[in-house]
Amino acid sequence: MTDLLHRSRPRLTAPARHRLARVTRWRPGLREVPVAKLLLGGQNGMSAGAFATAVEDPLWPSRRVAEGPHAGLLALAARHGGLSDAQLLATPYARMARTCIRRTGRYFGAEDAAGIVAQAREFLAGNTVTASWAGDGGVGGDGAPRPGDLHSPPGQPVLVVPIAHSDCYQVLDGHHRVARAAAEGAMTLPVRVRRGTVTTPLQDLLQRMSWLDGGRQLYQPVDAPELAAHWPTVRCCVDRFEAMDAFLRRFLGPTLSGSYLDVASCYGWFVAQMGGLGFEAEGIERDPLGATLGRLVYGLDPDRIRIGDAVALLRGTRETWDVVSCFSLLHHFVLGRGSCDEVELVRLLDRATGRVLFLDTGQEHERWFRSSLRGWNPDHIRAFLHEHTTFDRILDLGPDRDAVGPYADNYGRHLFVCVRTGGRA
Repeated sequence: MTDLLHRSRPRLTAPARHRLARVTRWRPGLREVPVAKLLLGGQNGMSAGAFATAVEDPLWPSRRVAEGPHAGLLALAARHGGLSDAQLLATPYARMARTCIRRTGRYFGAEDAAGIVAQAREFLAGNTVTASWAGDGGVGGDGAPRPGDLHSPPGQPVLVVPIAHSDCYQVLDGHHRVARAAAEGAMTLPVRVRRGTVTTPLQDLLQRMSWLDGGRQLYQPVDAPELAAHWPTVRCCVDRFEAMDAFLRRFLGPTLSGSYLDVASCYGWFVAQMGGLGFEAEGIERDPLGATLGRLVYGLDPDRIRIGDAVALLRGTRETWDVVSCFSLLHHFVLGRGSCDEVELVRLLDRATGRVLFLDTGQEHERWFRSSLRGWNPDHIRAFLHEHTTFDRILDLGPDRDAVGPYADNYGRHLFVCVRTGGRA
């Protein structure tokens, strides 16, 4: 739906345009952008990143204004009518205001709880939210308004800055106006776009993942608006998860439980999904940022991710898990990039698996492996697993659906399931 709105760029509804006319003078040079592309920014002179740290919410700048505390306050009042002071002070809006007061001494005119309540009631009453203005100070290098332009006076358009490598914008000033317009059904808003770009903490964290080497790709699905347009998801993951779920329900029964380990878990998408099925799910990931990202984007307990080299961790334990998965790791060992050879890796996986192992690996049909993995086709992989593991059955569940777009000449890797019918004590 967001993409459709972005393409069609519908105009404001009449009620929304009438209200906006009181606070925004339409002028040449304004850009009309989808409300869904406007994300939360900094508060009271703090950059979005600094405020995210202050409020202990790293995903603050990755959240739409229409889903933020300003809009939430409007929605709460619409559902419940008049709100008590205690109800107002229990809202995320009040938490945001308290953070601003703690860090900067005030939030608009509010300096204490009573001021926060008064500020919230002014907003709910439909009054324009303004504060003192000391001129057009510009945007600092981190995207925050410079001291002196914390809030705009009436008549100024919503002020935004583009988010790098994205089709979204970070709101520098005008959160209340954006939230109210969204509540009134506006699909687009006129904004003034500042020069330069900013990045979000989530973008920065993703680019620090070691396997990305600074690239802008997602190895597993991450739902964040600033990633949707220009951060392709390399592995859709849903295809393999659906195949795993269907097989496990046939093999283990409709009610799933037991233990699960994903070797090379990356952000932890499979750990989260398998946990949702009822498994005690864990992961192994060499990059410590994997546990951090898993907590942020999937709500994973970081203690569920064991950080370190997979071979070293598997060598160092005699634990077994009912279900184990290992995706797109084996071929690195075939190519000599691992800390052991490919035979030892699959034997370690075999030893760690109680009942079911899911595995895929690079294959010779892929453009980037046509020479280096010659001979590694589905028949060879299945024979290799038969020779070097102790599983009773090895089944080919078919190729993934990742060979699309820029990856059309790669992927299409077959998912194998290795089954121990009697289990392992």
